[in-house]
Amino acid sequence: MAAAGLIGCRATAATSAVRLICGFGGGNPTDLCAQLIQDGFSAALNEPVEFDYTLGQAGRRAALEVIGAAPDGRLLLIAEILNLVLQETPAEPLLSRLQPIAKITRGFSTALAVNEYSDIKDWPGLLASARAGRLKAAPTGHDSTVGLLLALVERRMKLSFEALEVAGTNAAVEMLLTRRADLAVVDTRTVLLHNGRDRTKLRVIATSGARRSPQLPNVPTVGELVGNSKLAYTISFGLFAPAATPPAVARRLTAALVGLRNDKSVQAQARLANIPMEFDGPSAIAEAVARDRRIAADIPR
Repeated sequence: MAAAGLIGCRATAATSAVRLICGFGGGNPTDLCAQLIQDGFSAALNEPVEFDYTLGQAGRRAALEVIGAAPDGRLLLIAEILNLVLQETPAEPLLSRLQPIAKITRGFSTALAVNEYSDIKDWPGLLASARAGRLKAAPTGHDSTVGLLLALVERRMKLSFEALEVAGTNAAVEMLLTRRADLAVVDTRTVLLHNGRDRTKLRVIATSGARRSPQLPNVPTVGELVGNSKLAYTISFGLFAPAATPPAVARRLTAALVGLRNDKSVQAQARLANIPMEFDGPSAIAEAVARDRRIAADIPR
């Protein structure tokens, strides 16, 4: 929220501008990514860029709005790539009806966390406590990009948690702080921001990335703990247009975004928000989709 205040929220429904549609509300990383790129993207295109929200169905409504829009490059979706994979169904595919424009962040991991005063100190302690009695866990949903980590741990370690689903990661943190949950699943970014400002800290037991977080070098990944690096996953963000968008229009949008790689203002504000901005073309989105589909296939839905 502090980062959002520094950046300045200017979401409108202006029809003359290029519009970025967010499927999640204010303060969510999707919304913050839109704010971070807004001014630079607008300057690169030499025309107004605004962002707005279409909430509901865990981001699917926003995707469907862009899928149904005119393919003229005026309405774009900003979304978690993994979330689009998780929200697809055979009856309602999403990614095949969207054209990738640019990947705008590196991946960041999710984390299994406990209250610093918890008796659970580490991974062996978590396993022992979970096997001794059913622990209460606060995820953002079994099919959410963050909650996916809990589902992977349950499946691979043959555990079962009592899931107390919450609306967002801030609510999950609150469940830990008030001792209503033994364990929470949040994005690592949220843990780092919380521990940087609050008196009661969160202890991270494990993260979901392929490598240990540079800010948490002593915290192992789930992949290394269970001896399977293929379980690693991260959350990254991209921009998408309707599938029929003309190549020339798509290339112009991609060039404008990739050109933000060296924008010092964008990078400075991204560091404040603890969001790893990194701009790349459509092929990077295709690679992320392939990885994310492999992870999603490991979870029965």
